[in-house]
Amino acid sequence: MLTLEQVRALEARVEKAVNLIAALRAENGTLRSGLAAAEGRVAELEGLVREFQADQARIEEGIVHALKKLDAFEDAVHAAGVSADQAAPRPVEESPVEESPASAGEDAPEAVSDEAAGGSGGDLDIF
Repeated sequence: MLTLEQVRALEARVEKAVNLIAALRAENGTLRSGLAAAEGRVAELEGLVREFQADQARIEEGIVHALKKLDAFEDAVHAAGVSADQAAPRPVEESPVEESPASAGEDAPEAVSDEAAGGSGGDLDIF
């Protein structure tokens, strides 16, 4: 036969189980709403990633296009430089031949002594 104590212990256990089930249901609801919010945020971020990837692709296309224009411009400048060089003949550079005073013979100026130059030690006054 069951005693009153056994019934009361069983009743306490059942009440404890009911309270635990209620707490777990509340926690489950909170977790489900948090999960839904997180999934929404993930979808939002994935959309932003797709937008950034599309923007990056457009930026890369723009850079490649600009580089191609720069290459074409560089080629045009180079071609214009080459055609200008071919159209105008380069002047022939003549190296002037300088004669040293010793090899010039009579045309060389005579050496001026310190006394004739003003007698100022080792300085020569050429003007």
